Amino acid sequence: MAQDDHLGIDVGNLLTKAVVLNGDSLVASAIMPTTGNVASEVEGLVERLLADAGVKRGEVGAVASTGSGADLAGEVDLADDAVTCIAAAGAYYLPEINMVVDIGGQSITAILLDDDGDVLNFMRNDKCASGSGRFLEVMSNAVGVSVEDIDSAVKGATKAVPISSQCGVFAESEVITHVNAGEEPADIVAGLCDSVASIVSAQARRFSSGDRYTMTGGVARIEAVSARVQNNMSGTFQDFPFDPRLAACIGAALLAGLEDIDI
Repeated sequence: MAQDDHLGIDVGNLLTKAVVLNGDSLVASAIMPTTGNVASEVEGLVERLLADAGVKRGEVGAVASTGSGADLAGEVDLADDAVTCIAAAGAYYLPEINMVVDIGGQSITAILLDDDGDVLNFMRNDKCASGSGRFLEVMSNAVGVSVEDIDSAVKGATKAVPISSQCGVFAESEVITHVNAGEEPADIVAGLCDSVASIVSAQARRFSSGDRYTMTGGVARIEAVSARVQNNMSGTFQDFPFDPRLAACIGAALLAGLEDIDI
């Protein structure tokens, strides 16, 4: 008999995330850095997650994993790719959208959905980390601003210092040049947000039919980037209803629920 609680685990390049869903309601979530010991650390993450959810291991109907390290998540009932899981979460909770733009730790992925919410096509810039969370983290740290402080820093900016290079190596050199020239850190970070938003929106606009969209991934939490992407895009934007970092593991948990029904 199918059980209502399902577990989704997303082992990403930078972060490992897990959620418990009861039906389609988010009961608990947990996030930790992805390290070289993630295979042994996932079990502890899951135990803490289940404790927070008030759910015993035997009460979990099915478990699904996703992400670049999905095979490190231990024994699961289902393993699926991140594109499928992100699309599943976006389409389920926002049925009117036809595109998800995922800005992850190492890549940007535009996912086009059909009328049934299935993946019609997708494009990913996985050969270059420009515009990704890691790109933004390295560049902002070069001026002494943490990722968590980007929004507050940009609010204090008086201008946006242009960052012309989209290559991480050259962009970092460009940022350091601006620092040495006496530009204010907040103004440089504002320029970085402009640059990231330009890269993200260019990737998304490659699907001209994607005119009802949401954004997921860690960078989607940064208002200074999210707002700029929306300004660059046409069409209608809808907020993802949960922490956007959790999209893939939420989608995995939803798919785990379907697997449990099939069992």
